[in-house]
Amino acid sequence: MTASIENLLKNPNLPGPRGNLELMYSFAHSANAMEISECMSYLRDDLRNSPEEFVVMCGLVGYAVLNRQNLPGCLAFLRRFASHGSWRIREAVAMGIQETGAGNMDLLILHLKSWLDGNELEKRAVVAGLCEPRLLIDKDNVIEVLQILWDITLGFSASPGKISDAAKTLRQALGYGWSVAIVHHPIAGKKIFEQLAGMDNPHIRHIVKENLKKNRLLKMDKAWVEARIAGL
Repeated sequence: MTASIENLLKNPNLPGPRGNLELMYSFAHSANAMEISECMSYLRDDLRNSPEEFVVMCGLVGYAVLNRQNLPGCLAFLRRFASHGSWRIREAVAMGIQETGAGNMDLLILHLKSWLDGNELEKRAVVAGLCEPRLLIDKDNVIEVLQILWDITLGFSASPGKISDAAKTLRQALGYGWSVAIVHHPIAGKKIFEQLAGMDNPHIRHIVKENLKKNRLLKMDKAWVEARIAGL
């Protein structure tokens, strides 16, 4: 075991409610291929709330940092873990996506569109990965992200009744993701979101309501938020 991996195992803040993300990012931005491979060797089905789970998270984010210049291959690797049983592993996939996106958003968006044909957890990774403030700088990129959110959200139109746990996880991500994108392009964001607010599907209405609770929208335009809530 290398010293860096030993440090990860000793200081993960797990078991616990929150992993040591500061340590994770520090490791990810300095790790070499051998260290990342060693992290991934700890992968197994049942990792929940364990130091080993944290080590695998570090490996995934580190892999993204090290390989972001080969975006197609990097995303193909991350996608393999987007449906893992551990929510922290799935979150690390989203974090890895974010690490590939800095200064590379056009290409990232292009390649992530292929994930829209995947399962709900893969779509959830797209939402969580793209709805990150530091990536939503260019207005054209935000418009594309809004369209992706629209396409994913409309997928609930075919499921007006009970949905799977994976679909609930996707719905939860959409319940905040819209608000992140909207505040980075209020004109385009409010226009498309108002169309969602007029739909009757219970899951889409749930997504609308959850986003309208977010402080970032209230700070952006309190009157608009209150008008949307009144119309539900």
